[in-house]
Amino acid sequence: MFFAFGRVFDGKVSTGLKVRIMGPNYVPSQKKDLYVKGVQRTVIWMGKKQETVEDVPCGNTVAMVGLDQFITKNATLTNEKEAHPIRAMKFSTLTPFTVAAIK
Repeated sequence: MFFAFGRVFDGKVSTGLKVRIMGPNYVPSQKKDLYVKGVQRTVIWMGKKQETVEDVPCGNTVAMVGLDQFITKNATLTNEKEAHPIRAMKFSTLTPFTVAAIK
């Protein structure tokens, strides 16, 4: 089962909410990479236990079921008509530690 996982920045996410899914190639003027879909189920994780809940308020993380056809890697979800997507961060990092060979 596919879970779309993220943080709620404003308002609340609830089961049955219609969300606008703006993919990484979304262009506001062209409405390209934009889909509207309803959330089938909202889930929170506590350790390795999952719990289905009715809604999740802002400031929390949530997993949503039913959006797997439209999200490939990252997306911005909103229910507002005039919203701009959060851009994917691109950065390169180096390993913060190295392993020394023990003889």
